[in-house]
Amino acid sequence: MRIQPTSHRLSKPTLGYCLAIGLATCLTSFPANAASWLVHDAAEFATAAAALQPGDEIVLADGTWTDSRLLLKGQGTTAAPIVLRAQTPGKVILSGGSDLRLAGSYLQVSNLVFRNGYTPGDAVVAFRESSKAVASHSRVTGLVIDDYSNPDGSDQDYWVSLYGSNNRLDHSQLRGKTNAGPTVVVVRDATQGLDNQHRIDHNWFGPRPALGVNGGETIRVGTSDTSLSDSNSTVEHNWFEGCDGETEIVSNKSGGNTFRSNVFYRSAGALTLRHGNGNRVVDNLFLGDDKAGTGGVRIINADQTVSNNYFERLAGSSNRSALAVMDAQANPPLSGYAPVVNATISRNTFVDVAKISFGVGHDETKGIVVAASNSHFSGNLIVNRTSKNPPNAASSLAGIAFSNNVQSPQASSVFPGGVSSASITLQQAASSLWVPATPLPTIGADPALAMTPREQTGVDWYPKVGEVALSRTSTGVDR
Repeated sequence: MRIQPTSHRLSKPTLGYCLAIGLATCLTSFPANAASWLVHDAAEFATAAAALQPGDEIVLADGTWTDSRLLLKGQGTTAAPIVLRAQTPGKVILSGGSDLRLAGSYLQVSNLVFRNGYTPGDAVVAFRESSKAVASHSRVTGLVIDDYSNPDGSDQDYWVSLYGSNNRLDHSQLRGKTNAGPTVVVVRDATQGLDNQHRIDHNWFGPRPALGVNGGETIRVGTSDTSLSDSNSTVEHNWFEGCDGETEIVSNKSGGNTFRSNVFYRSAGALTLRHGNGNRVVDNLFLGDDKAGTGGVRIINADQTVSNNYFERLAGSSNRSALAVMDAQANPPLSGYAPVVNATISRNTFVDVAKISFGVGHDETKGIVVAASNSHFSGNLIVNRTSKNPPNAASSLAGIAFSNNVQSPQASSVFPGGVSSASITLQQAASSLWVPATPLPTIGADPALAMTPREQTGVDWYPKVGEVALSRTSTGVDR
């Protein structure tokens, strides 16, 4: 066997890692007796992974790893995590029937590529070994999953499944999933974790074609059966580009989550607060480029906040409206539609969108008749520079208090009041977003709102093959 464990006194693989994270940090973070292994195949990996200690590191040698099923299991510490990484970013390819599982705590995985195959299990990367052996305080970063789809489109799997608590998926890029199942899923139950506190950030989610049926979400956080408990997870600074899998680009099915500073670009669907209460959607950008089916935010359930978001040229309607406030059932099952109660929709900007819809889904034959109540629509700016007049309502707006809103060129008759007519001239800010030429200090999204740069998501050593370029005067986007 070629595997050679060494002390953690800067063997070549360890030196590369230390240079990447900072030599001083490395020297103070790892115990002196930690080991580093450079492994060349799954058998060598299994030997190295058999008894990992805090600070130990496994380095996968450059090359193609075919049909490699890897389990990283151990108990690291904050100061001395257990590390699995590629010898060279972009040069370790897991193919065929390969997958990776993590179990334990303070585990770190970086710079692996999955392509030319599909998972033999239920996930390409899973933060668990079994329902009773999950990961916590662990991180997967620099992960690339490229068109690693089961050729049987009806066979469901996930590309990344998060279990446990305090785990992070970041600076990764996933594109081209064509079979059933969300791309990324947070799985929640009393055994595997409910108060998750996961972080999903700075990832690039590339094109995913329409699945044609339910189950094509890019991210799903929870399921209906546990939706009345809080996940307390954060999804922030991600790009969703051409994510057309189904109506719900993001399907939120738990409470206490934050969706912040994400960019939804030419993605035919919406961020959907499907189940769960007390979620926050703030500081996000929804850029449709007039592509069919592009949407914004759909609101269901109680205590939801949608604030300081920017919506531009979204062509969708109904569930895929720039804003869709749904009607509900009076006594819904957990899988049904719960009433919108105490929603706060404030300081958002809508530019040249097709629809802003209230009472979406109203259907007396199905008992979906309960309109939003005790809710507030305030400080929003709606500007259409064409003949479009986006607001529409399929049920009563009596339960929504409208105040301090502006619509240009003229307030829609759909609104009961609380919306002023004004002729607003827009100009492009340095961010490339449209803002009023004459500032409106209390109306619309913050003029300083800016998109998370595309080049700051995913990795810089693997190409992002995405949608066509923005048809804007200035994109601020690295293509």
